[in-house]
Amino acid sequence: SGMSVLENLIVAQHNKLMRASGFAIAGLLGLPGFRKAEHEAVELAKYWLDRVRLTEFADWEAGNLPYGAQRRLEIARAMCTEPVLLCLDEPAAGLNPRESGELAEILTFIRDVRTPQGHQTGVLLIEHDMSVVMRISDHVVVLDYGRKISDGDPEHVKNDPAVIRAYLGEDEDEALPPEIAADLNLAQKGA
Repeated sequence: SGMSVLENLIVAQHNKLMRASGFAIAGLLGLPGFRKAEHEAVELAKYWLDRVRLTEFADWEAGNLPYGAQRRLEIARAMCTEPVLLCLDEPAAGLNPRESGELAEILTFIRDVRTPQGHQTGVLLIEHDMSVVMRISDHVVVLDYGRKISDGDPEHVKNDPAVIRAYLGEDEDEALPPEIAADLNLAQKGA
């Protein structure tokens, strides 16, 4: 049987628990320092379960979660490691529009709010879902086939002719594909 959602978040804190336990000695002996660290690990796990809206699934086997919930669990697991910078590669891939909106809310929270440990976490995002990018970003860099074509705040980037050409192609008479038009429209409404 696989680990539960809560267990996944506790395991993510393995290094911290090992340091607190004297690399397992205090844990084996049940010393107070380890019990305190273990309690803090459970509390941090519960904090992130709440923030990614998975509290009701804490006892579920992680592999049985719906796809969008698994993506949120991945982010919570990463946040339990207390990163200074959260690096995400296409976190909205495969998500429906509602799930993408929830993801954007979670990433905005991570970016804007201090963690229980008192630090802010930066977010570095590689993403093709423009509504997510424009909603959470302070600064956007656009690459087209590995070449930087735009760099600036979301308002600048979404109006940059080079970005528009990259979406539309060189022939400005071409129609914008519906999914891209929807992404840009959502991005403009959310900005």
